[in-house]
Amino acid sequence: MKETDSEDAFFREIISKSKLDIPFSDFDDNVMKSITKRYSTKTSLIRDLKLSWLFFILGLILGIMFPIVLPRFVDSFLGIPLDKIALPFLIILSYVLLTQFDSLMNATKRLPK
Repeated sequence: MKETDSEDAFFREIISKSKLDIPFSDFDDNVMKSITKRYSTKTSLIRDLKLSWLFFILGLILGIMFPIVLPRFVDSFLGIPLDKIALPFLIILSYVLLTQFDSLMNATKRLPK
């Protein structure tokens, strides 16, 4: 029976020494705030990225429709025939859309999981 008591005392001593001392009284609160902040940041990034894709697709559709529909209503813009404006417009539009597409793809890949 004495051996059992000494084992119990030994285990009590080990368990009492294994307690972790929290460095600050508000340590738990700070950790929870950090987790909440990361979660809210991630959800806002996902929402913003979805909106970016939506407006990219809308811009793509409108950018393609603009040179097709505009000549039906207007023959010239600021005295310049639309035939001469269409190609530079499409080149600029293509460049902007490709750079935006590349940026959105990189942002999507870097999104935290």
